[in-house]
Amino acid sequence: MVEILVIMAVGMLIGYLLREKKALFAVIDRIVMAVIFLLLFVLGISVGLNETVVTSIHIIGVKAVVLTGGAVAGSVLCCGLAWRLFFSETKETSIRDEMGEQVPHEG
Repeated sequence: MVEILVIMAVGMLIGYLLREKKALFAVIDRIVMAVIFLLLFVLGISVGLNETVVTSIHIIGVKAVVLTGGAVAGSVLCCGLAWRLFFSETKETSIRDEMGEQVPHEG
């Protein structure tokens, strides 16, 4: 774990020192994408070689779909609740202001 943190810290330091070299961004972006694709490919090989995963892939798939659906539904519900709690009055006020209606003042 320490090695991972050291490698990341060294990478951040090098990135900080090279932040003015904008031409490197395109090259580094391509390298990062290639490494990510390589990691995904190797992960696929590893999963394909694992007999337990291959024989239970249908169960894992169903669980993944249910978990994803629950996460999306929960996110939508929480966003709707947050909008109602924090922004709905502001939106109504801005609509009234745009239409030229008087906004009643309290007090």
